[in-house]
Amino acid sequence: MKSFKIVTGERGEGKTTYILSHFSNYKGYVTLHRNDEYFLKDLETKEETLLLSRHPVFNEAWKRWYINSSTFSKANEKLLSFNDTKVVLDEVGMLEVEERGFATFLKKAPLMDIDLVISVRREFIMEVKNKFFPSVTPDIISVDRFL
Repeated sequence: MKSFKIVTGERGEGKTTYILSHFSNYKGYVTLHRNDEYFLKDLETKEETLLLSRHPVFNEAWKRWYINSSTFSKANEKLLSFNDTKVVLDEVGMLEVEERGFATFLKKAPLMDIDLVISVRREFIMEVKNKFFPSVTPDIISVDRFL
């Protein structure tokens, strides 16, 4: 990787808002929370796709969520196709640490020729870093400094 940044904060502190305002020229995805669902927004196409729901609208379940695994698969595929570019991925956490979600991309990201920005809730930083980026020192951007 050319560079690696982690945007961090607690739930609701503005990680996604920070990413949208500071990394809007990057390729990748942000996660938008509405009611009992999360949508994945492609920053290039602006397309939003239902990703997680508390309602049983998908077959795969994880904790209290039902997962749209085909959306994760397509997003991982697209993320892995990026080369020599700036990439952002919002809302990395325990789903990925448990080998789901964006884990496929995150395993290969350290070997890619990209500038990477991910958002991680403060409580999960060490698990995410140790799992996917053990030999990389990220720049940490704490959104609570900007509120």
